[in-house]
Amino acid sequence: MGFQKRLSAPKHYPIDRKNNSYVVELKGSRSKDQAIPTALFLRDVLGYADTVSEAKKIVNDGKVQRNGDTVRDIKEGLGVLDVVEVDGLEETYRIVKDSKGLKFIAVEDDKVLAKVTGKRAEGDEYVYSLHNGENYRTKDEFEVQSSLIFNGGVKEVPLEEGAEVLITGGQHAGETAELVEVNRSGLKTSTATVEEADRQFDTRLENIVAVEDVKVTE
Repeated sequence: MGFQKRLSAPKHYPIDRKNNSYVVELKGSRSKDQAIPTALFLRDVLGYADTVSEAKKIVNDGKVQRNGDTVRDIKEGLGVLDVVEVDGLEETYRIVKDSKGLKFIAVEDDKVLAKVTGKRAEGDEYVYSLHNGENYRTKDEFEVQSSLIFNGGVKEVPLEEGAEVLITGGQHAGETAELVEVNRSGLKTSTATVEEADRQFDTRLENIVAVEDVKVTE
């Protein structure tokens, strides 16, 4: 099993860096900057396990689901916008990131929200790269930067003027705002202007996700 020293663990890990020497390393498609290992979620966030061994047993028993799929490894990452359920607990959690780190918001829905970061054609299908490192294959065509809501079917939420967005990075991370304008410089589109509580500011386009009515704040 892979471990790393607690003092060198990412700053957003919800751990006591003075106790114990090591934490479980992260694996899988999730970004190390926006995810934590499942073991930490069970032990340090929920307190549902007291040790890594207990967390491993919970995972091996198939009791943890991420976006509806069973997690099979305690090192598997749980990241931004993932929906996490644990058998035996009433709450379902959606993960977001604010300026202090990851937040685990109790929600009553299990909608899975993902931002499209790239696409390519393969035969008569499109393969979409999502913000969480996963791919989605379909014959339906969507726009890059749009969000996809998986809830039985799939719904596209365009990243366009007037859209409700969640900011996932930078000093405003964790805030929601209205998209005012996508700023273009030549052929590049790298920033956007958003408005929240009568104040406008610019942020990187990669740091905003169209959320529509999906709950992303407490």
